[in-house]
Amino acid sequence: MARPRRQQQDVVLDGIARALATRTELRPWTLADVAPFAGLSPAGLVKRFGSRRGIIVALSRRWIDAVPGAPDPRRRPWDELREWAVLRFGAEDGTVPAALGQLVDELADPELRTLLDEGWTRERAYLAALLAEAGLPRLGDPVAAADVLFDALTGAAIRAAAGSRPPPAGPPAASDPVRRTLDTMEEAWT
Repeated sequence: MARPRRQQQDVVLDGIARALATRTELRPWTLADVAPFAGLSPAGLVKRFGSRRGIIVALSRRWIDAVPGAPDPRRRPWDELREWAVLRFGAEDGTVPAALGQLVDELADPELRTLLDEGWTRERAYLAALLAEAGLPRLGDPVAAADVLFDALTGAAIRAAAGSRPPPAGPPAASDPVRRTLDTMEEAWT
């Protein structure tokens, strides 16, 4: 009987994740904001998760579980890395400032901070594995390179959210700080 409940939980969390991924408002989100996307009332969310914080814990655990443990052997490592980085850091729709506001709240909570550290550690290990297999002749230590790339991509996403620099002339990819960061790092390591 636990299986249908788990599937239903995934559907609820999918809806909440969609709601949060499209937020551009800087104010903290409420249960009323995400309830319609989850297919539940705010009271139903409280019954299921206990609180807004309970939802964040559930979403954090799901994010951690979704980070690949190793590169996909059927794919080229650098292509897989680019796809992951653009998906993870490439929001071009104004959602990053709202996510950064949420991040500040999470960093203030010891349990959520621990979950962030666990997820980021898994992401950096995944990046290191991809870089190790990418065959980049000037890469050096893949673990150190993964840390630099992770930090550079985080900075690129924040810079894109701030919109503080006019995009350079050229193809659309050249104006995207995340893709530009990937291109620069790839060029430096080859």
